[in-house]
Amino acid sequence: MEDMSTPADGDTIADTSDADVVEEKTNRRQPFPQGFLDTISTGWAERTESLPAPRAQAPYAATRRDTVSKAFPGRRLVVPAGGLKQRSNDTDYPFRAHSAFAHLTGWAADSEPDSLLVFEPTADGHDVTLYFRERADRTTAEFYSDATIGEFWIGPRPSLAGVAADLGVATAPLDGFAAGDADLVVDEDAALTQFVSELRLIKDEYEIAEMKHAVAVTASGFDDVIRDLPRAIEHPRGERIVEGVFHQRARNDGNWEGYDTIAASGPHACYLHWTRNDGAVLPGDLILIDAGVEADSLYTADITRTLPVSGTFTEVQRRVYETVREAEDAAFAAARPGVKFRAVHEAAMKVIAERTAEWGVLPVSA
Repeated sequence: MEDMSTPADGDTIADTSDADVVEEKTNRRQPFPQGFLDTISTGWAERTESLPAPRAQAPYAATRRDTVSKAFPGRRLVVPAGGLKQRSNDTDYPFRAHSAFAHLTGWAADSEPDSLLVFEPTADGHDVTLYFRERADRTTAEFYSDATIGEFWIGPRPSLAGVAADLGVATAPLDGFAAGDADLVVDEDAALTQFVSELRLIKDEYEIAEMKHAVAVTASGFDDVIRDLPRAIEHPRGERIVEGVFHQRARNDGNWEGYDTIAASGPHACYLHWTRNDGAVLPGDLILIDAGVEADSLYTADITRTLPVSGTFTEVQRRVYETVREAEDAAFAAARPGVKFRAVHEAAMKVIAERTAEWGVLPVSA
C-alpha cells in the first residue's frame, strides 16, 4: 500500500491548495489530486457514540492513584504511556503502554501512544488528568494522510468524553499539556519510579482475577498444542506449528503472547530460551514449551511444560521428568511469607543434586 503524505501540523484540507503535499519524514511521496482533496472530507456518516459504563478496573486504578498522590504531596507528577516505535516506513511495532501508566489508568491494551497521566497538586492532594491525542476531525489532513495516527489508516481514536467515562478520570487534549512543567516523571525520577514499581507488587482483587484468567487461557493454549502435535510432527519446522497454535489462542482469547513462545523440541529443549522455533518435532523426543498469554488487561501468565512428542515417556525421560517435578514440589513447600527467594531456589536444587548424584552425573568438585 502506498504511503500518503501530510502537510504541516495544523493544516486542514481547506488550507491545502497544493496537490503535491508531501511529508518530509518519509521517502515515499504520494501527490494528492485536487479532486481528492476537495472530496475526501465530505459525505461521511455522522458519528454515533454513547458513553460507556466505567470498566471493572476503574475503581481499583483510582485507589492506586490515591496511593501515589498521598506519597508525593505538593509535587506535579507525570506518568507517560510511551510512544510508538517504527518498524518500517508506515508500520510500527505493536504498542504496549508503560506498566506504571497501565496500572494507574486501567486503560490496559486500549492505551493510546504518547498519552500522559498528570497529577496536579492541590491543597488536599492532586487533581489527576489523562492527556491524550483527541480523535482528528475528518476535515484535517491527519485524517487521510498520517499512516501512524490517521483514522483513514488505523481507525478512529477514542474521544475524550468516552475515555473519561470509561476510566473514571478527567481527560484533556494532549496539546494542552506543557511538558516542561513536571516536577517528577516516571523513569526520570528514581523515587517516583521505585514507588510506582513497588506499588504493582501489591495485587488487588481485580489483578488476581486477571492473572487467574491469563493462566486459564494459557492452559487452553497448551491443550491446543497437545491436540495439534501430530500436525507439528508432519512439518519440517514443527516447532513453528506449535508456536502458531499457541499464538492463535493468545490472540483469540487474549491480547497477545506475554513474551516470545519457546517451543523447543529434541536437542533444542536443552537451551534455556530457544525462541527461533525452526526445528523438527520428532516422535521419541521431548518438547519443552514455555509460553504465556497476555490478557487484554496486560496481565500475563507463564507456564512451562515438557511433553513427550509421541505421548509416552521413555523410562529415562520419565525419571528426569519426575525429578524436576519433585524439585518443583520442594520449592513450593519452601515458599512462605518471609522466606527469601534464594531459599526457595536452594530447596529445588537440593533435590536435583541428590538425584543427579544417584545417577552418577553430578560433577565432582576438586
